[in-house]
Amino acid sequence: MRIVNVLFGRPAAVIASLALAALFLSAGRATLPTRAQPPSLGYRVPETAAAVAEASGLPVFLLQANHATLRSGTARIGAGGAVDITLYDPSDPRLIHGSEAVLFNTDLRVLWLLATDEERTALREGLQTVGRGLRDAVEAVLRSPEFTGAYRDELKDIGRQIIEDAWRAPATRAAYDEMIRSTEPLLHEAAGREVKAIVVKQIEPMVWNLISANMGVALDVFHSQPWDFSPVEHAMDAIQREVRERNVLQRALQQVLDSWQAKAFLQTVAGAVMDAAADNPRLRDVAGRMVNDPRLGTYFAPVSGPVADLARLAPNILFGVQPGVDLNALAAFTFQGFISGRPGQFIVLMSPQQREDILRLDSFSPRPLLHSVLP
Repeated sequence: MRIVNVLFGRPAAVIASLALAALFLSAGRATLPTRAQPPSLGYRVPETAAAVAEASGLPVFLLQANHATLRSGTARIGAGGAVDITLYDPSDPRLIHGSEAVLFNTDLRVLWLLATDEERTALREGLQTVGRGLRDAVEAVLRSPEFTGAYRDELKDIGRQIIEDAWRAPATRAAYDEMIRSTEPLLHEAAGREVKAIVVKQIEPMVWNLISANMGVALDVFHSQPWDFSPVEHAMDAIQREVRERNVLQRALQQVLDSWQAKAFLQTVAGAVMDAAADNPRLRDVAGRMVNDPRLGTYFAPVSGPVADLARLAPNILFGVQPGVDLNALAAFTFQGFISGRPGQFIVLMSPQQREDILRLDSFSPRPLLHSVLP
């Protein structure tokens, strides 16, 4: 600019500066999306899929070959499930690998689905290692003299109290009464069908055996002798034996357990137990003392290494937190929705093979979009 000022004077230098500024602003504006920019891609929600509400401003991400994501544009869902995608840069060569569009709800599970097979395997192995370590540590604690001497009897007493409180809960009693009412017709049907057939089969020989055994007593009018009821006892033994062999009671009980009333009762009991445990002050006190007991902490020392490894591995895989690498764009959006409590929807552009791999893992959460012609 100093040379321009010397050769052409100050007005020319000002004009040149303004021209350069306009050039830079124009170049920057070309890289940013505009509100009036027409849609770049058209898709639609399949008619067989669940209805999707109209929305605008949905973020669009590109899933790259290394499974890193790049914010690539915005989308609008219109009436009838039409989806218009406006790309920031339609000429981006990386979009050649994003011909398929998939609609997701903001959920941490999406980060698992979009990870590579190697990353999922590493994370799964890390979770299994931690799980085995925790199981071994808990078993060691339960067998330890420290737990036996200081906590076991008190926890058993608390457990009995929790179960009694859960059983007395009104919801538990109501579910139990409903289950008992539902078992009566089932047991009546089993008795009327299978048990009746067994009893009828034994009655005829029992009658003849009873007559045969007591014929002499009936004809001997000169001596008083007791009746022989051993055929009845033999028939009862035969009936009970056949009922056991044919598993009549077991099948009737299985029918009861398969009923929705029995499932509702068990679910109600489980919920009541959890509520009673959460409201039990003695359990909270014992749990606090166990957590702060250094004698028990030594049994968890072997699992501290796998837990630390998993704590480093999980963010690297799910959120892309790696040295020298930017935070995964989709992970940042998902985490923001999870923290704020305002989850939404987003669209991921990917290759056909990536889409098929994701659908093999989960065929319900992802919603593949169909190609459509823009108006």
